[in-house]
Amino acid sequence: MDRREFLITSGGAAVAATSAVAAHATEPGEASQTARETGARVLRLSMPWADTPQGPADSVRRLVRRFEIMTEGRYRIEISSQAQDVAADADLVHGTAHDFAGLHPAFAYFAGLPGSSGLGAQDFAHWIAVGGGQMLWDDLAGQHGWKPLLVGHSGEAPPLWSRQAIGGLGDLAGQRISAPGLGADVARALGAEAIPVAPDDIAAAIQDGRIFAAETGLLTALAGGVARSAHFATGTGLNGRGTALSLTVRLSVWESLPEHDRAILTAAAMEEYQASLAEGRAHEHVACRALAATFGITFAPWPSDVAEAIDRVAEATIAHVAGQDALAARIDQSYMAFRSALQGATPPKRVPGSVALS
Repeated sequence: MDRREFLITSGGAAVAATSAVAAHATEPGEASQTARETGARVLRLSMPWADTPQGPADSVRRLVRRFEIMTEGRYRIEISSQAQDVAADADLVHGTAHDFAGLHPAFAYFAGLPGSSGLGAQDFAHWIAVGGGQMLWDDLAGQHGWKPLLVGHSGEAPPLWSRQAIGGLGDLAGQRISAPGLGADVARALGAEAIPVAPDDIAAAIQDGRIFAAETGLLTALAGGVARSAHFATGTGLNGRGTALSLTVRLSVWESLPEHDRAILTAAAMEEYQASLAEGRAHEHVACRALAATFGITFAPWPSDVAEAIDRVAEATIAHVAGQDALAARIDQSYMAFRSALQGATPPKRVPGSVALS
């Protein structure tokens, strides 16, 4: 389904205004030519998303164009779609903090935690902005040469997409499942095999049987054609409140920007995060109805035994990450204290030497 057709027929045409600038975003090569003509600085941005007219790539192009306009043409950003490699020669990386998990597992706190430990998209942004999350994120990413900014969200309650129905834990045992972040650890703890799959390859991987199921948000599923391969959308994924998207700037590049341009990029990122939430919220229920009517997708909640098992093993997995080192412990303490304050609950007690289930 064409994105413009979807927006119009779904009653969400007003949302298109937030994406209008995307059509004018700079293509690779075009930026260098334009920069030579205007004296603008070229920055290279890498993203893992297929460059389709809907989905996360739209958000990237909105953000890029907004920053170029707000800086009055002082910058031109080249966008390339490729598999994520945080060591690649890119100035900016759009994706999720999970892409940096190989550097430290505590990056998971800044993308989304599994089970019921996840924060809703707005509450997560509040922790980042006023709960100490940004400072802790800066500390962690700075140790590895990066400056992170929150720029979007996959949408809350992303289902697990599959070709077969999931009726209980037995249907997951031994199956190959793709899930971001600590959701992959939860999948292993449930007896499945965790298989990493690039976002733009999920539909094909489900179709040809390389994986049994994959977790991804509704709009990303639409953009990537997942609904043409999967027949069932079950539960709220292994990461129960979705995944935050981030723009991670190489620290040397960030520090080379004038202070006012850092402020502009930060403001553009904050604006795009809210636009991303608005787009997801506006389309959530309409997308479900469209997917069911157009592709015959069956939506179902988690079976009770799966829901209970996810929360149980998720807590053990998170506790293991929290015990990695002092910085991980501080991140966990801040996150859980903020979450507990919102919910009026007591933060979980951490046992030294906790290990994740496997």
